[in-house]
Amino acid sequence: MVTLGVQRAKLGSTVYYNGKMRAGELIDTVGLAAELPEWKEMTPDEKMQRQPDINRIVNEIVPYVVEDPDLFFNSIIIDVYDGDELDFEPVSKVVKDLPKTYQLALEDMGYLTLTGKERLIALDGQHRLLALKIAIKGIYGLPAGTKLPSTVKSLDPHPELAKEEISVIFVEHKDNQKIRKIFNKVNKYARQTSRGDNIITSDDDIYAVIARKLFREGEVLAPIAGNELVNWKSNTLSQRSKQLTTISALYTIAEIVLKEKNFSSKILPSEDELEDAYEIISDFWSTLLENLNVYKEYLELTRTDKPVSLLREQNLLMKPVTQMALAHVAAMAIDKNIAWKDIVIKLNNLDWSFDNKLWFNIIIIGRAQRKMITGKESIRSAGMVISYMVMGKYMSKDEIADVKRIICNAADDENAELPQML
Repeated sequence: MVTLGVQRAKLGSTVYYNGKMRAGELIDTVGLAAELPEWKEMTPDEKMQRQPDINRIVNEIVPYVVEDPDLFFNSIIIDVYDGDELDFEPVSKVVKDLPKTYQLALEDMGYLTLTGKERLIALDGQHRLLALKIAIKGIYGLPAGTKLPSTVKSLDPHPELAKEEISVIFVEHKDNQKIRKIFNKVNKYARQTSRGDNIITSDDDIYAVIARKLFREGEVLAPIAGNELVNWKSNTLSQRSKQLTTISALYTIAEIVLKEKNFSSKILPSEDELEDAYEIISDFWSTLLENLNVYKEYLELTRTDKPVSLLREQNLLMKPVTQMALAHVAAMAIDKNIAWKDIVIKLNNLDWSFDNKLWFNIIIIGRAQRKMITGKESIRSAGMVISYMVMGKYMSKDEIADVKRIICNAADDENAELPQML
């Protein structure tokens, strides 16, 4: 039997109870819908929850639970399934002779008693619940029959987390239809934060920290003459936009260029490591801005507050997708110990027009539509083709074979020739 201090509330026709539980108690008493004995026999419309994403739980949520001292969760909504009616006793009933001022308020504040006969099911928050269970118990917290994801070598238990206090909301299970409706609406109307919002607000993601710093006052992508160079509110640039790139592109570029550093996006490295990483990305951008003719022209137009739409229409380097492709070129230059400035100077000799057939089906759909192909593989493929043209003589046979495959697939011709090296 468990007695919890709660506050009773009502929304629509649903009475619910706000309270808290120790994490250890929570993981031992609250289960998932899939753990119900009748789960297998339930029809699809009776199954109230999706299957948990173990990879996401182990790779993203568990590290957050274990490593972040500022850990914070939304309330976990618990369906009190298959048991006696909930026993709620208000304080006003227990404590007599209260002043009237307190009596009304304390009618909804009191104690909820769970006899142990109930089956408590995580109606919303099963991923958080499982993450807590795995964080506390380690590998033994994984659901029965679940294999440890290949990306994780081990899961150490952290029993000290059992004392953490988790906010919970209890809802009495009246019928399956109502509970399904609650589950559906809770998830349907929960708006996920955008990628841009995550980059702007994350303080433990090295790539987000670097991306934000790049356009601060005095930094390489700081505003010029009152004009922002980075769109930090959206992941796209309109044809008339005066901005050069997006915060999402800055994040991806940092990821690509620094990939050999094996940084985690969940834990900041030391200050020295962070500063060294920032210098690499800052140099990537400053070298481009100082040595690429199209960017020098862009900066001049921006300083004089003139439109850059024609430049964007004529040159692929004004597209964030192409800038991300250049990140792959920079990463290869770093790997082969080639000066980035030497590579950038060569980039001026490439044809960056939308009419250049070389880019068709690699990074743009085609001449008529002029739409960018934004997939990760397309960006990587474009980076490989560009790398071949500016440093092909340093590439391995396998790397050149990869470029050949990319060119042949784009041209739909197995005899298509490689582009000319500069």
